[in-house]
Amino acid sequence: MIKGFSIQINSSENTFNSFLQNNYDDFYLQTENFDFLFEGVLLNKKKLLKEFALKDFETFIREKYRNQKEQIINLFEGEYRGFIVDKIQNKIFIFTNITSTQRVFYGKFKDTIFIDSSLIRLNENLKKSGVISEPDEESLYQLLCFGNLPEDKTPIYKVKKLLDGCFLEIDLNTLELTEKQYFSLADISRSTLNKEKSIDKVHEIFTESIVLEYEKDAELNTNHLAFLSGGLDSRVAMLYAIKNGYKPDNALCFSQSNYFDHTISKKIAEDFNIHYEFIPLDEGRFLNKIDELIEISEGMSFFTGAIHVQHALENMQYENFALFHGGAIGDGVLGAFNSEPKRKKPTGYKFIGNDFFLPKVQNSLDKMIDDYETEELFLIRNIAFNRTVIGAHVLEKKAYQTSPFMTKDFLKFAISIPEEWKYKHQFYVEWINKHCLEATKYRWERTLMKPNAAWKTTFGDQVVKRGFNILNNKIFKMPQAASMYPYQYYFEKNSNLQNIYQTYFEDNIGRIEAFPELQQDLITLFSSKKFHYKCQSINILGIFKLYFSK
Repeated sequence: MIKGFSIQINSSENTFNSFLQNNYDDFYLQTENFDFLFEGVLLNKKKLLKEFALKDFETFIREKYRNQKEQIINLFEGEYRGFIVDKIQNKIFIFTNITSTQRVFYGKFKDTIFIDSSLIRLNENLKKSGVISEPDEESLYQLLCFGNLPEDKTPIYKVKKLLDGCFLEIDLNTLELTEKQYFSLADISRSTLNKEKSIDKVHEIFTESIVLEYEKDAELNTNHLAFLSGGLDSRVAMLYAIKNGYKPDNALCFSQSNYFDHTISKKIAEDFNIHYEFIPLDEGRFLNKIDELIEISEGMSFFTGAIHVQHALENMQYENFALFHGGAIGDGVLGAFNSEPKRKKPTGYKFIGNDFFLPKVQNSLDKMIDDYETEELFLIRNIAFNRTVIGAHVLEKKAYQTSPFMTKDFLKFAISIPEEWKYKHQFYVEWINKHCLEATKYRWERTLMKPNAAWKTTFGDQVVKRGFNILNNKIFKMPQAASMYPYQYYFEKNSNLQNIYQTYFEDNIGRIEAFPELQQDLITLFSSKKFHYKCQSINILGIFKLYFSK
């Protein structure tokens, strides 16, 4: 059974089903005046109990809900979702966390509101209720163009995803449904601190975020497991943990053998005497798990985005941990989402993956862009929260993933930093050179240079890394040496994998006969020599197989 909860609401009956696994901070309180379901990991649970001098979580929920009602959600930090049934107001509130990592879906059909933490289960409940779900053709073309679904879109027509930092309010008297925001980065004003004080402030906030994560391990009585690669984010997060007395019991890395993510992370782990677990992605045999990854992504992003994570999860040996400590979206919120050293409206920068389909979705993209004042805010939602989180969804089969870059305080302050400081990661590099010098002693996989000077980011990108890629891809003909996961190389070298994809395509292309234009586009995509394009075609077919099979 897929974890989470499922709700159906209409004028005659309300049905609530919970599928909690009763671990972490899962909690379902039913009282005379309200019911409260919480699923996930509440990183600041211990802190909240201490701050309000309350003995346990049930007492906390009873006391704070009486005073703050649905605004109690503002107090939470972590990976969570849930619902509240207010029997006095005769309202229901459904919430997700500030990054919408914990997904919730909803739609109204035949005077019934369907809400579910699983899009797959919601679709099954539609069918049980006599509703024939239909594909959202615009969403499918958006997936082909962007690589993930934007905003609140899903592959199912008239079904939406609850946006980050939002809750759904349903008036049971009228069945009126309203989405409201309880946390918004758009409301954050520019910091008045100078750069030096801003660097110190980021250090302070990041330290607090790290402590919050690792103290949760202690609360759950488990060891510490940290991701480690050749990038900056996981490295900085792990080294900050060590600086604050939380030495990881295991550092986990997965990559093509002997690529920089492997060699750099191994050296860091050795230097800090941390147990190191490496899982090779060599040969890419895991690329055959098409349906399994489409089910995890639920058609919200391309299945290949985390197929290597699934392989790592299946092959890792280390146990006795409760959280995957990572560094998700760090480089994004500290510079990668700024195309220029100034505040500007968003464009297709970093978001458009296949511009062949842009004409089919240009109008929807223009409408989305109009709602944002800055490209940074647009990309944080639509790449950081809507795309990169697929890895976290894979990992949740074993444990929740956390990141100190994704806490409320860190996100708010990162947004407040002037774009001209963050551009090309200048601020990021200056920060770690002052407060985490250990991180600068090793090369950065992105630039192949040590991140000990801001100028090296641009020089490394444009000269060193570019030259390295040209040498391996064009001259030495060794693409396997130039990537963490060289999927094109794996596919070309594996005839069995080629047969699997060919068979999948042939078995499923007939599913979309009712959409002749889309069908022809998928045939054209699959005929490409590029593995990425073949995967795009396969992904759409997999979505039809998952949701719209007759």
